[in-house]
Amino acid sequence: MQKQVDPKADIILAIGMIFFSALVYWGSLELPPPRYEPLGSAAVPQGLAAIMAFLSVLLILRAMPHLKTFTSKENEVSDVTPRPLLAVLIFALTVVFIAILDLGLLSFIPAGILYMTAIGYFMTHRNLKRMPRFFVFSVLMVVGNYYLFTKVFYIDLP
Repeated sequence: MQKQVDPKADIILAIGMIFFSALVYWGSLELPPPRYEPLGSAAVPQGLAAIMAFLSVLLILRAMPHLKTFTSKENEVSDVTPRPLLAVLIFALTVVFIAILDLGLLSFIPAGILYMTAIGYFMTHRNLKRMPRFFVFSVLMVVGNYYLFTKVFYIDLP
């Protein structure tokens, strides 16, 4: 039997995503007009914002019929352990990663490898046996993304 999700949570999430997509769309209006390409740099964020808003509306429409029939189970045991300090730590690591790139202390590849390896370390309950896997994954992901953005999309990374 599949666990039923609270439709109120879905609706709140969808409304938040609609506001976020409106913010992204509004922010992309300030991007400069295209010079050489037909769509310009604003097309991707505007398109993604429209898709996010559309999917959020679909989520609201899907959750509405279940508002009256949903019954919450207060004593339900969950397999998920809440780890709010981990969320704060990962947010702080992200801010530090952005600051390192912005200040020019490290370039994208070494900073990205350190960032992704650190996140993998903390998300696996600081298990040192998994560190080589996360390091290899981080190297492949960061170097792959670097070459994808710089050689295919022609976007300069710090």
